[in-house]
Amino acid sequence: MNTKLLHLLQVPLFFNTLMSCQPQQKEEKSLASTHPALEEQLQHDSIKTPVTSNENPDLYQRYRLSMEEATAKNNYSISDIYRGKLAAPDLSSQTDAQQVKEGLKAGVNFAGKYTIVTVACGEACQHHIVIDRESGKVLEKLQSRLGASYSANSRLLVLNPPDSTINYQDCRYCSPEAYVLKEDKLTKLASIPD
Repeated sequence: MNTKLLHLLQVPLFFNTLMSCQPQQKEEKSLASTHPALEEQLQHDSIKTPVTSNENPDLYQRYRLSMEEATAKNNYSISDIYRGKLAAPDLSSQTDAQQVKEGLKAGVNFAGKYTIVTVACGEACQHHIVIDRESGKVLEKLQSRLGASYSANSRLLVLNPPDSTINYQDCRYCSPEAYVLKEDKLTKLASIPD
């Protein structure tokens, strides 16, 4: 009796194994093909990418060269990185305190003793909160559209860093801005020409 039961159980297992080894005939479908209304709309509407790397190369080149010139002419480097106990900042005035707390885990990431925490504030909008990690003082809260560039061993902070894929003529608030930290204050460098 045990042999009959064993044979009966082997038949379904053999069948499943045989079927799983067969090549699948299922056709890959795009999102549009599974949504007829979307497929029809895509056939009628052309999709235009608003920004290309060649759309405004002269303006990008001027921004890039201005930033390189600013960094080359001045020594913004920091050789001493703070390695002491990181002070907890007073975040009672911050509406996004939980996100700031998460960002503080990065440790010192700007100008030797500061942490810059970036928090989203909407579509194409970021707040960059500069916190002194030795004292816990919130120094500044700056806003950008395209992010920021900074490092632990430099006093230079660039909002909306130059990017060849950005159409600066169509984005009013995308122009790069450079700030330098001196004596616990961020000072905006002279404007970069349009």
